[in-house]
Amino acid sequence: MPVLLVVEDGHEYEEFARAFLHEWDVRAAHSAREAVELAKQLPPSALLVDLRFERSSPDDLIGDVVGTARRRFAGDSARALRYLREQQGTLVLGALREAGVDAPAVFVTDFAPHRLANLRQLYGRVQAVPVFDAAAIRRALESA
Repeated sequence: MPVLLVVEDGHEYEEFARAFLHEWDVRAAHSAREAVELAKQLPPSALLVDLRFERSSPDDLIGDVVGTARRRFAGDSARALRYLREQQGTLVLGALREAGVDAPAVFVTDFAPHRLANLRQLYGRVQAVPVFDAAAIRRALESA
């Protein structure tokens, strides 16, 4: 059975995958660190990644708050932290790619076409589905 690594800050994606994607062995991680460790133990066939990690502790996030604040937000650390939370899924995908995980990735979000093209250029096989639709996610996982 193929392994689906779900990466999110809660449990909704995992619960959805377990309820509707029966053909996958679903594993869940709630931080980049945990995702990389799980992927090393059991390489995933595909990734289902949450984009926003709004409930995660700052210690569980990856990304440089101070540097991001300086470069993007005139030193405003609160805005930088909010930005890292909003983009955490792409940062986690980057960490997984750096760790050698090349499985296709699917985000449940409505990326603008240029953003999706950029993510594909950076990270290879990336798909996006605008809503939680089991058939659409299944197709995206299989075609990514």
